[in-house]
Parts: sequence; structure tokens; C-alpha cells
Amino acid sequence: MVDAGNRTESISFPQEPLWKETLEVIKGAEDVGFLSDAKSLALKLPFNSKETRERYGQAMATRFSRLDPSIRQGLVDLARSNVEISIIEQIWRVLFCMAEPLVAQVFLEMIWPREPGTFINRTEIRSYIETAFQQQSAKLHQRIVSCLRQPGYLMPQGKQDLIVVSFGNPEYALMLSTHLLMAHSPRTIRLSEIEESNHWRFLGFRKFDHVRLGFRSAEAKGLIMRYANVDHLEQITTRYTWQELLSKGNKL
Repeated sequence: MVDAGNRTESISFPQEPLWKETLEVIKGAEDVGFLSDAKSLALKLPFNSKETRERYGQAMATRFSRLDPSIRQGLVDLARSNVEISIIEQIWRVLFCMAEPLVAQVFLEMIWPREPGTFINRTEIRSYIETAFQQQSAKLHQRIVSCLRQPGYLMPQGKQDLIVVSFGNPEYALMLSTHLLMAHSPRTIRLSEIEESNHWRFLGFRKFDHVRLGFRSAEAKGLIMRYANVDHLEQITTRYTWQELLSKGNKL
């Protein structure tokens, strides 16, 4: 997990979340180059002002460009596979947090450890930001809260309180994100590698035991080759390439 004690002055200021607009852009992506082309993105945005479209197109392109090209290509592949928009949204939550490390840090340190339904006051988040980040400002606080609300991690409750939201245990999204980030081709992955990653946390899993259950379910349905404990090391062996997995659809 992110070390909240580290000062993160060098990390880029978060971009506008533009959550719904980004999902529409991903769903209609023509090719991987489109996602990092600010001018092309701007043409797809539903805003009347040219200046607004250009500013938001640049914000989207900047965020997409922070992701490895192979991951951007995988995202386009996912959109082209005609999965439901809800699946794209689950995967985008993971990639969004990867592309916005300040948002990810606040989520991992302030939001994820709390039980769903828990109240958190905005002043708690502001105090954390003022302590953790040298580039603290009112705008940074507002932007990070917006970047936690629009993906659905937090819901407003009154003027000052926010509620931690649960997404359950999205097992199919777990399979997709694990393959996208760690196994484009069949390979063996230690569960300790997966546990050290944050993608299952960004998906909404609260306990790693639920991740284990997800992989056991995937093994039973043939989506991975096996889940095994070899020499006291838990590991999974994937069965399909990324493209092959997409062609199988949601069997979980």
C-alpha cells in the first residue's frame, strides 16, 4: 500500500475526473492512439464551449497517457468486446486510481480501511491532505474529493459528511484486471504478488480471503488453469491470453 508518510510533491495534480464522459469515450474508442489524442477526444465531448471541450480533452489525454500503452490497448480491447458498461466502469476504477496516485493514496489510507456505510467528515480528508501533501491547497482537497465521489467510492450525506460505498466482490472484474495488469499471456502468479498489488482494493474487495474465493470460483469455471498451494506458496496459473479471456465473456 501507499506510504502515507511520504511527501508527494513531485506527483502530478489530479485531473478533473470527468467520469461519465470518460466511460463514453472508452466505449467508443476507435484505437489506442485515440485515447492520448487531446484534439480527437475534445471532438467527442458533449460541451457547448470549445474551450471547455479542449480543456477536458487535454485532461483526459493526460490521464490516459499516464498508463502503459499495453494497458491502454487492453482497455480498448475490453471496450470492443461488447462487455456491459458496468464492467468497463469497474476496470476503469482500477486504472483511474493507477493514473491518479494522489487520489489512490487518499483512497487507500482514508477510505478503503473503513467499513462500507461508515461516515467520514470532509474535514478529516482535508486534514489528511494538509499533512500528507506539500502541494496542499483548497483546490487539491476539492479535486480529490470529486475524484473519490464520481467513481462512486464516496456518497455525500449532508453538507459535511460522506459515506463509504461498497461494490461487493466483483469476481469477473477481478479476473479481467488481474489478466490486464499481470498476465496478458498464460503464466503462474503468486498470490502474494496479487495481494501486494492494489487493484483488488480499487475494485472494492475488502478482504483478501474474498479474492481467494474469486480465484477458486474462476478455477471451477475453467477461467484459470488452477489455484494451487505449492511448497506453502499459494499461486494461480492462468489459462488464456487477454484476447481469449475477453472472448469467453462473463462466466462468473
